[in-house]
Amino acid sequence: MGAGSADLKRFLNAPDREAIQALKDPELLRQYDEQHGSGTTVYASGVPFQISQRGGKWCAKGKTPDGTVHRFTASSRDALFPKITDAVRENTVTVRELTDAELLQVIRYVQAGDTQMALSQYLWLATNKKEIETPFEILDDPRYRELCDQAVLFVWQHARTDYSPSPEREKYMDEYVAGRPLSLPLLDSAWKACQQAEKDYTRSALLGQLDDQAETMPEPREIAAQINELDDESVDQLMAATRREYAREVRAGRR
Repeated sequence: MGAGSADLKRFLNAPDREAIQALKDPELLRQYDEQHGSGTTVYASGVPFQISQRGGKWCAKGKTPDGTVHRFTASSRDALFPKITDAVRENTVTVRELTDAELLQVIRYVQAGDTQMALSQYLWLATNKKEIETPFEILDDPRYRELCDQAVLFVWQHARTDYSPSPEREKYMDEYVAGRPLSLPLLDSAWKACQQAEKDYTRSALLGQLDDQAETMPEPREIAAQINELDDESVDQLMAATRREYAREVRAGRR
């Protein structure tokens, strides 16, 4: 009833988006966005499209995996969906898992030293393409990025006879790659860095153990004092034990 009543009435008739969002009601916020053109997101085969209403028209905008930005308009919201579906369908690629027998074919090419043929065979089998002279036509297509990384990693792992996977190694190499497209030289560099890191860690651990032993080892004067306190029989036993240990180290090649 006071001075702010006019502003309150205007707000109730036309609330702003921040106020609707504060109510924490997703459905109410969705309705507001549809009515006011701020936009909602719909997904077609995992591809997000922004939907909004402006000037009496419904609009859609989204980017397909090949990097193409699509913009559509229609007189109704439902009329947008066929256009979105068609764009996504044209951009969809078909990839399948290789069978054990097919994976073995790829491995045989790797073992023969022909990694490029192994990559081509993997991609050819996974995409059901009938004519692939080189893998570059797929490597340059953003839609096949995940498949290419998968193929490169498989071929590399079977080409490196000195590599065995572990969670720690996979984490280190994944951080080294830093989201870049995989290649055989990049994985070689990552593995080399991983090996060096493992050596550095092992060396640090050994030095730490030696330092711990040095801290607990008695001083020579303390050892001499302890020996002086022994009786003759105990000294003889200590000397005999020392000679036996020395002989064992000689036989073991440590002396």
